[in-house]
Amino acid sequence: MSKPVGWIGAALLLLASGAALAQGGAGEEDVRPLAEAQLPATPATQATALRVDFAPGATSRPHSHPGPVFVVVVAGQVESALDGGAVQRFTAGDAWYEAPGQLHRITRNASQTAPATLVAWLLSDGQTPLLAPQPAEVAP
Repeated sequence: MSKPVGWIGAALLLLASGAALAQGGAGEEDVRPLAEAQLPATPATQATALRVDFAPGATSRPHSHPGPVFVVVVAGQVESALDGGAVQRFTAGDAWYEAPGQLHRITRNASQTAPATLVAWLLSDGQTPLLAPQPAEVAP
């Protein structure tokens, strides 16, 4: 089986499994969708999961990603703002989606006393760097 066909088959199986789970789990577990997005047609051949740990009060620089990104907060509270949108606070178990090339202008730990952790799943072509730093905002 060629790699593109293998990835397409795996993606379809994953989507079918997700659709089945959205109807309920296989047993007594509680299954709830966290995030859903209509993905653009991209040459994504690689999926990478990154764990991002924020010390209390830590922040990242503005950036974008070349492909779709799904993010889940696994501990603590994270504040995030995409493009010109308002800052949103996400707590453990919350998720969001970033479109390819979308400006992620704010990502920070909402707490000055407790750490925060998120997991980001990034889809890419396997060659382009996963993160593209962007200029910091200039305060008026």
